[in-house]
Amino acid sequence: MTELRLALLGSGYMGRTYAECIAKYNTRAKLAAISGGRRAPGLAADYGVAHVADYDALLAHPDVDAVLIATPHSLHRDQVTQAAAAGKHVLVEKPMATSVADCDAMIHACRTAGVVLEVIQTLRFRGALARARQLIDEGRIGPVQMIRGQSLCLNYIIDTASWAALPENGGAFLDMGVHNFDIMRFLTGAEVSRVFSHVTTYGAVDAPGLSAMTQLAFDNGVVAQQWTSFEFPSQAMTDSQHRYVVAGATGVLDIDGYGKLHLDTEVGRELIWEQPPIDFVNRPLEPTRLEAFYTQTQSFIDDVLDGRPPTVSGADGRAAVAIVEAAWVSSRTGQAVTPA
Repeated sequence: MTELRLALLGSGYMGRTYAECIAKYNTRAKLAAISGGRRAPGLAADYGVAHVADYDALLAHPDVDAVLIATPHSLHRDQVTQAAAAGKHVLVEKPMATSVADCDAMIHACRTAGVVLEVIQTLRFRGALARARQLIDEGRIGPVQMIRGQSLCLNYIIDTASWAALPENGGAFLDMGVHNFDIMRFLTGAEVSRVFSHVTTYGAVDAPGLSAMTQLAFDNGVVAQQWTSFEFPSQAMTDSQHRYVVAGATGVLDIDGYGKLHLDTEVGRELIWEQPPIDFVNRPLEPTRLEAFYTQTQSFIDDVLDGRPPTVSGADGRAAVAIVEAAWVSSRTGQAVTPA
């Protein structure tokens, strides 16, 4: 293949995001068809591609090589295994699934079918975090020793009446946790060996896991803490959903995933990069917001066409879900837990 023909399953906010990326920014690929959801016919018309009402028909379409799945989390397992059985490569939104068991089934199905499986973890491709990883690789702060993550919000960023708030889709802690814990794995290059966590909801909203404090030990000796809340009562401290302080042996990275990246060493404090403002609500299709998304979709396209190892593999997606799952078990038992 010299061009990857990508079908899109899902037509909501993220569906339109990926349609825009594939149609206008990605190279060596084309948007072949769109399916799934009440907005799919209109989205397909907007981008001048076929609307296929039935998922089975989409997978049987002769002009489809791969499927990008941007649907409710609880649907991912069946949709990915169906795609694998049809011989289609898969790029699936995070969280990969709502349980480790489902992740395992997806990995097995794709491995058996000989198709590529990759998981969307967009934060790895944001400017501040990608540059932070580069600085670590260059040895600018020495070996990583400690990380503190902070994701504080005034309320659940997804409408509590939407599908994302339904219990079967894993809730707020899964939704945000797979971001946080994937970034910690990304920055350390290591696996989590032990999790101790307290997960709860303090407010009146009938939704589990709106607040959590989680301690992590990595197999290379790094220790980390992740503080997450969707019910934090301070506007002043909720200016970014993704803040990380990474302490190395000789320096510190102060990372705002949607803002500034600073490097602190004995020489002083240096501003490495600053993310231009992103308006998720009013201007969601601006290039500044889309950059991380089309960079990851391009990685998937190139991985498939060039036979490269997955940039963000099924194993990566599984590991993030396993840490969230271990945190819930730890919270219920009061014990430290090794992720599955």
